Amino acid sequence: METSDHNDEFQMAGDELPRVEPPNQLTAREEPRYGYYPWWPEDGNAWLHPEEVELARSLIPSNRVFRREQKPGEFDLLVYGNHTLRVRHVLWKEVQSEGYEIGDWVEVLSRGMANTPCTAVIREMHWDDKLRALTYQVEHNEKLIPNFYQARDLTHVEPTTDPTPMARLEPSEDSESISLEDDK
Repeated sequence: METSDHNDEFQMAGDELPRVEPPNQLTAREEPRYGYYPWWPEDGNAWLHPEEVELARSLIPSNRVFRREQKPGEFDLLVYGNHTLRVRHVLWKEVQSEGYEIGDWVEVLSRGMANTPCTAVIREMHWDDKLRALTYQVEHNEKLIPNFYQARDLTHVEPTTDPTPMARLEPSEDSESISLEDDK
């Protein structure tokens, strides 16, 4: 084949084939970082800001996956949904982000009828030791769905916006014509 002969000549000439770089992927070393605390650190409460010990004790230890943002100063910031904790750097189990955050709108995919499809909001993000993967619990129509899903079960969607206010048909006093009134 001419193509392989050409490649052989190209390599024989001492030139190297150009290296193709893989696409950029978020690694666990980039900011923000994600991880969880399956245990309470041995240092007691010294690793926490004193005002956040009670909240930390309600969230840790667990498989909840926090987003860690490094801030200048003594404490980093841990974020889990609406909860924030100021912490000193301590040992935790770091995991790689899959691009989903608590509060993101997602569509749960059917995946061959394994899941009931719906549009939902991510409310919990946990590490599953058996699966060795992140799992997500979602809320649909203000009801928490008990299932946990993996990233392959979800896709990002834009939140829906309120449609134009509905109009109501109201009979007029003479009952022969109809008038439109805005629904308020």
